[in-house]
Order: sequence, then C-alpha cells, then structure tokens
Amino acid sequence: MVETPPSVITPSKDYKELNEKLDKIEETVENTNAEIIQRLGKKTGRDVGIVYGFIIGLILIMIIGKIFPILNRFIN
Repeated sequence: MVETPPSVITPSKDYKELNEKLDKIEETVENTNAEIIQRLGKKTGRDVGIVYGFIIGLILIMIIGKIFPILNRFIN
C-alpha cells in the first residue's frame, strides 16, 4: 500500500504574497553575494597590480644600473 503525502491547499493570495517575499529575499541575497565577489575582485586586482609594479620597478632598476656605468665612461 502506497501512502501519498498530505496535500495542503493555500489561498492564492497568501501564496502570491509569500512568493513576493521570497523573491525580495532572494534578490537581497544575490546583491549581497555580488558585492562580496566584487570586493574580492578589487582586492585581487590590487594585489596583482602591486606585484606587477614591483616587477617593473626591478626591471627598471636593472636597466638603469646597466646604462649609467656606460654613460659614466663617456663623461669621464
């Protein structure tokens, strides 16, 4: 013998109100998640920018270090 779960009948007005409340909650959760992800993206972008700046600075220092000894030879 198979038992069927009991069915509940809700008035359509209450059902629509509940669905509207759930939609608002879902929208709030989605917006919150989007803001969190956006902040993580900004932090990651900042960190990557710092690393790129450090690497470019080192390259420039190495290039300038190689060029200036050559210029000193021409000046003296």
